[in-house]
Amino acid sequence: MKSPYIGLWLLLSISLAIILIFSFCDDIKIGEWEVKKAPFSETLFKSRIEDNTNSYLNSDSLRQKKNKEVVTDSTPQSILLFGDSMTMNLALRLAQYAEHNGHKFHAVNWDSSNTISWAKCDTLDNYISRFKPTYIFVSLGANELYLANPDGHRKYVESIIEKIGDIPFVWIGPPNWKEDNGLNDMIEDVCTSGNFFRSAGMEFERKKDKVHPTRKASALWIDSIARWMPKSSHPIILSLPPDSIKVPNNSITFLKAYKK
Repeated sequence: MKSPYIGLWLLLSISLAIILIFSFCDDIKIGEWEVKKAPFSETLFKSRIEDNTNSYLNSDSLRQKKNKEVVTDSTPQSILLFGDSMTMNLALRLAQYAEHNGHKFHAVNWDSSNTISWAKCDTLDNYISRFKPTYIFVSLGANELYLANPDGHRKYVESIIEKIGDIPFVWIGPPNWKEDNGLNDMIEDVCTSGNFFRSAGMEFERKKDKVHPTRKASALWIDSIARWMPKSSHPIILSLPPDSIKVPNNSITFLKAYKK
């Protein structure tokens, strides 16, 4: 038996089809009568266009933000480098960069020191107060490569960075001569992106102890950091100095070896 509503459904379907056709057509004139098209198509496509446009703008903004280069600070700096026994040879080369580029330079070399020693005493506080640095380089971690659980020293790294405060800095990772158990990853995680230079994986000519890079290797080490500087969170001018540049007298302070 045929449903009594078939005719009604057929009529409604035909009406809907006519409305949809009119919505995608231009206005239709019949004599003096003008049939205006429905706004369905405009509403539908406008919504899609706006969604696509917003999606493009958002992705474009993210790309611009990601690719945006940090402007290099061209002002003369007061540089402080501090750390363990790796510091001395690094200081000799960094002092040449400072002299060539118009920066003041001071270094504090504390043999056998580690993140614990610098975090637990007021040595760093005193030298920051004395030299008033506007930029700091840290050379620590070499004496902690043996740690089975480096995360136990996270609080000391955090304390050192807290002492540094708002002063721009670069933490120079240790020149690994052996695999660490996540020390570099931990320090980089605390320092955040742009403030940590990973030295692990670099090739170094080393002294007889097979640990400390030679003076020549340390100079090349600093050269690598200088080339990386534009990628840091706060780049400064470190143009390559000629070898004729002499290291200023009394630019390096030596502290007695730290005893655990």
